[in-house]
Amino acid sequence: MIEVASMEDQRRLERRERRLRRERPVRAKKEFSILYVDDEAPNLRGFKSTFRRLYNVYVAIGPVEALDIIRSEKLDLIVSDHRMPHMSGVELLRDAYEFNPNIKRMILSGFIKRDELDDAVGDFGIHDFVTKPWNFDNLNGIFQRLLTTNPEIKDFSNLG
Repeated sequence: MIEVASMEDQRRLERRERRLRRERPVRAKKEFSILYVDDEAPNLRGFKSTFRRLYNVYVAIGPVEALDIIRSEKLDLIVSDHRMPHMSGVELLRDAYEFNPNIKRMILSGFIKRDELDDAVGDFGIHDFVTKPWNFDNLNGIFQRLLTTNPEIKDFSNLG
């Protein structure tokens, strides 16, 4: 009986040692940080759950919270809804530009007037505009282009 118990103990010890030696997969460090700003919590949750494996994703429920994050975190891209209480997405991106002109800026909205978009492009530059609802492949392609190259400010003159 002693021999059986010691054999079982030996097996448990071997299993434990194997578990301890087993290397945990190293998660790749995410190179870029994106802030998504919207005034609707479900949109924030959907965006974060979709892109968190690819990027460091920050979310802000409105422009006031977004400005705090812009001032405290190193961001590469800000994606903002346009119609929000207290401040529009264009106004938020203008403030972000004044704080750090190197942060890429884009609007992701279902509602924006052409003249507002043109004014933003002329005043301080927006790097892209996407309408809601968005498509993962399209939006991620834009993110990759903006974050891995140094594109010119996009010309929106061809928008209908």
